[in-house]
Amino acid sequence: MSRAGLLRIALAGAVFALLSAGWPVKAPAWAYLGAGLAVVFGALLALGKPRILSQERLVHVLVDSVSVSLLVAGTGGAGSRFFALYLMAGLGVVAMMQLERVAVGAAALAGGYVAAAYASAGGFDAVTLGARTALILVFCVVAGVIGNELRSLRRDRNELSSALAESRAYEEKATGLISELSPLLGILSLDGALRWVAETARELTKAPYVHVAVLEGNHHQTSTTEERDAYPNWWHPDIQKLVLWSCREGRVLREEKTICGMENFIAIPLASAKSQGEGAIVVGGRDLSDREERVLRLLAEQTALALERAADSPGGRDVVSGLPSYASLYRVIQRELSYNGTLTVLIADINQFRRYNQAYGLAAGDALLQRLGRRLMESQFPAFRFGGDEFAVVLKGSSRARANRAARTIQQAVIELTSGSAAPLTASVGYAVASSADRDPELVLDAALDALGEAKDKPGAAAGAEVKFGGRIPAAAEVETPIAEAALALVEAAEVRAPNLGVHLRAVSRMARSLGVAMGATKEEIDLFAIGGLLHDIGKIGIPDSILLKAGSLTGEEYDIIKGHPILGARILETIGELSPVVPAVKHHHERFDGNGYPDGLKGEGIPLMARVVFVADAFDSMVRSRPYRYRISAQAALEEIERNSGTQFDPRVVSALRKVIEESEIGRTGTTD
Repeated sequence: MSRAGLLRIALAGAVFALLSAGWPVKAPAWAYLGAGLAVVFGALLALGKPRILSQERLVHVLVDSVSVSLLVAGTGGAGSRFFALYLMAGLGVVAMMQLERVAVGAAALAGGYVAAAYASAGGFDAVTLGARTALILVFCVVAGVIGNELRSLRRDRNELSSALAESRAYEEKATGLISELSPLLGILSLDGALRWVAETARELTKAPYVHVAVLEGNHHQTSTTEERDAYPNWWHPDIQKLVLWSCREGRVLREEKTICGMENFIAIPLASAKSQGEGAIVVGGRDLSDREERVLRLLAEQTALALERAADSPGGRDVVSGLPSYASLYRVIQRELSYNGTLTVLIADINQFRRYNQAYGLAAGDALLQRLGRRLMESQFPAFRFGGDEFAVVLKGSSRARANRAARTIQQAVIELTSGSAAPLTASVGYAVASSADRDPELVLDAALDALGEAKDKPGAAAGAEVKFGGRIPAAAEVETPIAEAALALVEAAEVRAPNLGVHLRAVSRMARSLGVAMGATKEEIDLFAIGGLLHDIGKIGIPDSILLKAGSLTGEEYDIIKGHPILGARILETIGELSPVVPAVKHHHERFDGNGYPDGLKGEGIPLMARVVFVADAFDSMVRSRPYRYRISAQAALEEIERNSGTQFDPRVVSALRKVIEESEIGRTGTTD
């Protein structure tokens, strides 16, 4: 019920009591009528009906003016002891928002008092009447001013409350986003993590420009929103100064000058409680609020913590086992070999793991990989997830004794973790020793896989091998021509972005060369096959990372984008004169022999021979190569699958050459599965 209505009923009751107690009454009918009107009006307000009475403050003042005037007229007129009720009624002016309403309310009260004085049977004193009328008007004016100030304060309070609530909501949302997604920084590659940080900072601040740079290794990523002629990049001296000085001083720095047409630059150092500035987040083009700066400092701190863990996983971490990923393994081998040292790489395969998955389910298999990953992380050996059921360990030096200890550690962990199951598992381990002369990580991994193939024949044992080029299919790098130099330059550029892509390109190049030899092609043709294989997927460097590096299955739209890489690759090569001879291999390596391929739907002999060769080499390597979230199959199984599609997908002549290569090469016995 309305408190205003109850207050009026209570006051009216008090008036009735005073009148009954003998207060001077000149006209009892008017006095009781005024008190009765107050009771009725109070009851209506208490009930909230009609609604206009509870919503319209001016009506309150007008009705109160009438009821009080009746009471005053009946109790002495200008000198009535109930005059103070006019001032109480005047308090209603405080709630009025418009000046004209205040004026109407004040006039109603003052006019009501004058009318009551004239209507009173007892007459009136002019001095008293004038003074009290002026008092009513002044009181209403003061009440109106106070009401206006109170409303202004209320608006300010509401605005501050709204701003505070918005700020809290923003910080809670931003903090939640950073807290929930920052663990991904430990899974992504360093460049991928920096790209996520740049995009997140831009999303949180709505700034047109965000640049994230790490000093170690000169890694940096930029995220922008506006279409501009130029943005400052890492090589801009002002951006470098911001990053370097914010790292050096360990604090937020601002740059007032205009850079590439933008103003309001701020640098937040990537520093945690345990580390000094390792880089910085630079935001430009927008004046940030204090709350946005606080959120960026939190993001920078989380990024710094992730960078502390990134040294052993430069290519990111595997989401299942928690170990550094295959991309990290490749980069670590590449890095260690560049230090002119000796390296030992082990690859362990869990025997019968596929049957374990079939017996207990994929969830149980993933749980086993997680436990094994934790066990390996607790050991003294730097371990990596190599493939579906394979793990790798990288050791500095060439100690076979240490390699055997690492192998036994892995084998013992697999036995202990599965000893309680109905089908305990074992592991086979192969390792390869590489020196600084072996700069190609793929050759090191291939040698370790060779040794793993030998270890498969000796359950419980570990086999070793030396990295060597002898007996292997030469890579395109061994073709000492300008076209090979230009091709390798492109591949090296692609490897900076996606190490796995470089591994695949080199493998396809070697297989394409081998197929050419088996087909009796000329040396010139064989060299072009090798170069075509090396560059067949070069167009993928133009595919967005969100699609190219996606771990799960692609959507239809994403697959259509992927299918555009042959044309994109051909366009890239057409701009480089030396590489134009292999454009047909790059553009048409997804054409099917039955004409159902892409991009042009060529058929049979209408497909360039080099493209048919690269198509088979590409398909074979994709099947036998271990990759995260996908099991590799044996070379024999891959050959059988390709032979089943001979004459439809693949050229039968090239498929026959593949069988010859498999039967005569070491690769025929190294690709094994359970």
